[in-house]
Amino acid sequence: MRNKLRSLLILTAVLLCSLSTRVKASHMAGAEITYQWISGSTYKIIYKLYRDCSGITEPTSVTACYFSSCSSTSYSTTLNKAANPNGLEVGTGCPGYNSTCNGGSFPGYREWVYEGNVTLPTQCNFWTFYVSINARNTGVTNLNNPGGANLYVETTFDNNAAQGNSSPYFTVKPVNFMCVNSPYTYNNGAIDPNGDSLSYELIDPLDQSGICSANPNPTPVGWSNPSLYNLTNNPISTNNTFTLNPTTGSMNFTPDIVQIGVIALRVKEWRNGQLIGSIMRDMQYIVLNCTSVPPVLNTDSTSLSGVQLINGQVQGCANQPFNFCFDIASSSSTAILVASANNSTIAPGSTVTFTGQTTDSVEGCFSWVPALADTGLKVLLITVKDSTCNPPGIILTQTFTIPLYIWGPTVGGPDTAICEIDSVQLWAKGGSDYVWTVLPGGSPITSLSCTNCPNPMAWPTVSTSYVVTSTSGNNICNKYIDTVDITILPAPNFDLGADVTTCVGDSIQLDINLVPDPGMTYSVTWFPNVYLSSDTVQNPIVKPLTDTTYVVTVVPNGIGQCGGRDTIFVNALRGFTIFNGDTAICKGATVQIQGLGETEYTYTWTPSLGVSNAGIVNPLINPDTSQLYTITASYPGCTDSMQQIFIDVQPVPDVYVGADQILCLGDTVHIQTTVDPPLYPFYNYSWAPGGGLDDPNIAEPVFTALTTTTLTLTVKTPAGCTGSDDVKFTVVPTDFITISDDTAICPRDTARLVVEGGTIATLVWSPAIYVNDSNSFTPDVYPVTTTTYMVIARDTNFCLDTNFVTVEVKPEAVIMLPDSVRIFPGQSYQMDPGGNGLYFSWFPPAGLSATDIANPVATPNVNTRYFVQAATEFGCIAEDSMDVYVSYDSYIDVPNAFSPGSHPNSTIKVVHLGEATLKSFIIYNRWGQKVFETSNINEGWDGTLGGKPQPMGVYVYTVEAVSPTGRRFVKQGNITLIR
Repeated sequence: MRNKLRSLLILTAVLLCSLSTRVKASHMAGAEITYQWISGSTYKIIYKLYRDCSGITEPTSVTACYFSSCSSTSYSTTLNKAANPNGLEVGTGCPGYNSTCNGGSFPGYREWVYEGNVTLPTQCNFWTFYVSINARNTGVTNLNNPGGANLYVETTFDNNAAQGNSSPYFTVKPVNFMCVNSPYTYNNGAIDPNGDSLSYELIDPLDQSGICSANPNPTPVGWSNPSLYNLTNNPISTNNTFTLNPTTGSMNFTPDIVQIGVIALRVKEWRNGQLIGSIMRDMQYIVLNCTSVPPVLNTDSTSLSGVQLINGQVQGCANQPFNFCFDIASSSSTAILVASANNSTIAPGSTVTFTGQTTDSVEGCFSWVPALADTGLKVLLITVKDSTCNPPGIILTQTFTIPLYIWGPTVGGPDTAICEIDSVQLWAKGGSDYVWTVLPGGSPITSLSCTNCPNPMAWPTVSTSYVVTSTSGNNICNKYIDTVDITILPAPNFDLGADVTTCVGDSIQLDINLVPDPGMTYSVTWFPNVYLSSDTVQNPIVKPLTDTTYVVTVVPNGIGQCGGRDTIFVNALRGFTIFNGDTAICKGATVQIQGLGETEYTYTWTPSLGVSNAGIVNPLINPDTSQLYTITASYPGCTDSMQQIFIDVQPVPDVYVGADQILCLGDTVHIQTTVDPPLYPFYNYSWAPGGGLDDPNIAEPVFTALTTTTLTLTVKTPAGCTGSDDVKFTVVPTDFITISDDTAICPRDTARLVVEGGTIATLVWSPAIYVNDSNSFTPDVYPVTTTTYMVIARDTNFCLDTNFVTVEVKPEAVIMLPDSVRIFPGQSYQMDPGGNGLYFSWFPPAGLSATDIANPVATPNVNTRYFVQAATEFGCIAEDSMDVYVSYDSYIDVPNAFSPGSHPNSTIKVVHLGEATLKSFIIYNRWGQKVFETSNINEGWDGTLGGKPQPMGVYVYTVEAVSPTGRRFVKQGNITLIR
């Protein structure tokens, strides 16, 4: 983190993609954006949003825009809500005084954190990340139309000179509450994790809208009253009392009206006096009409131990005790003060002990022993909360700043060695008002560019000791003088000698022939470091594979700029190169060898048979068989160079696939082929077209005859040696017969089948049962069940064809009638034949209501036999007959028991078959009492008398009736009543 800064990088956060640039609702009370270095050019971007709880809901994510000054490209990345607890309330109220975050009335704000990792595509001296999110809170006093403006924050940094740097960050939450006309002090608590210096300045609150851009051009929101507000002493209404300490970041002011104000703060990060980045915070200040009395903090000058209080700054020394106390007091005796400090962050190992907490007066004592690494300015923040909780019920907070400065001992540097003609910049730290002198024996004082500055340039011609003395500042530490030693190094004396020649694979030893100076050590580096036994010794062994020019650098005492260089050329005879790889050719072909080689070599090809010239690099080779050829290059004193090439001589195939054939459609044939020479194992077979073949890539596939086809077999070797032959398969169609349509018959009927086809030679029917002739073109069939007959026919080309016809046997007609029925005078009988008939014919028609329906009513005058013929829907016929006997007199009777109720025999009445006239029907109980009487033959007794049920038992009846023929019927008997 202490590298010299060369460029500046800017980070800026993004427009919320989920919001438009102008949303009428508002919610933004503050924001900031920082970054943490992860590795390489990868950073975690952290965006904090402070949302007014009475406004719209916070976004689920934001999109960060970023760009650099090194290109015109803009980028973006999505920042998502942090996984840690989020949405915490900032500046909570007193118990019983809820904010708008918890259903109350006074202003409430929540902090939302969004994070995302970004890998920057390049290093650049100026990167910017920014976020511009809609919309600022309405009701802000000092800004012009804040509710209609976006809230823009950015961070910048330089990852060219400060790669690996993390930005400063704020340790004190924003959104501050204070009382009108009451003095207020506040510090944002910026901390730099890399120990860089920070400075503070106010800037205009910014607005920017639109999509991501490499030139966002944010603009000031603008003051609501430009004549009143300014960035010097009145950024909010304070009656020009506002001050900002640019070194510590402390703000002090007295607000003079009730208001909600916005202040934007930029914190710049410096390293060795160079700006390397910045962050900013946009925050709200809420001034309330309240009466709490602000506390004050004073450093106790009597408590100083090991330190001095100089212009409000507590100064001490590294590695020495650093102790002091301070008092916090309120003029209100009812004040309840609670103090805390950031000492663990800015001064690790320190302690702050508070006494008198929750009273109107608190004392704090700071104790520390700073290390040498802790030198410089430290900003101690004391945060004081007054929990008096006067209306409106807000815990008011003040942040007091105590600057600490730790002096280190005066140290000069660097102790170093330089070359005779070089210069070096000296430096001094720890103290001030420096004076430089020279110890005797070195270069004169005039070898320094200045003698009373912290960083003079030195041009010594001999080794020299410079002395720096601090005349003020850190004298309290009693360490104010140091010596800087500059050693002059002589140039090394060495010589590599003349260039050398060797062969590939051979070695030779090089030597720099160094003449060392007394007391000097030398480092040697050879470049390039290829083919060397070592690239850091004076006399390495080189075994080159190519011509190489070596550069050797000799550095005295590790001072590179004092080093010397020399070169030597190593000429390596590289042998030869044959560009042909192993190859395959067809028998009879010639291979042209392509090769390059040193002309100094003698070349020999073996075997020489078929080689046009066995003594050159690139002869023609016409081999008779497959052969491994070797070329050897020889040169006196060098190891022979050799290379081999294998030439695979492949045959030119002679192909025969047989004579043309005639096939029936659907037939298959296993094609027989002959390839000469037959024993070559690497033939590639390809049939075209491939349709109808089970595998078009084998020598003897199976062909299925679907259409007339000429097939060509091409046989190739891997080298492309090719032979081919073809065969024609003429395919004869097999669909040459037609057959009569499916038909239906009734059981025991016969159907005639018909087959036609001009090329039919023979045929056979299957199954052969219930067929009068299984070889007939028109057989008669009489199956007993539905049967599908198949005919197989062979044409004059001996091709087969088949067809099918189904003879359906319909269900047999069924009819069922009783043998006879009897009817009485006045009665009729409705026929009801069972079975599956749909169409009927009755005979004779005498006495029938109809003759062509299933169930006519029969009323014959004499005994009659009726005949019926029934037909199914398929025309199958069945016949039956039935006798209807006619009685000439009616029949009358009375049942002997009944059971009153709701069932069918609930009443007792006269039963008659045929017509009859009832004279009387009388029923008596066992005491002779008449319980029922009627002359209506259809009326019966229900077992009651006078509406009352009669008891179970035996009753006596008498009945008198007359039939239509005049026959008188008289009967008496017993009836049993059952309940």
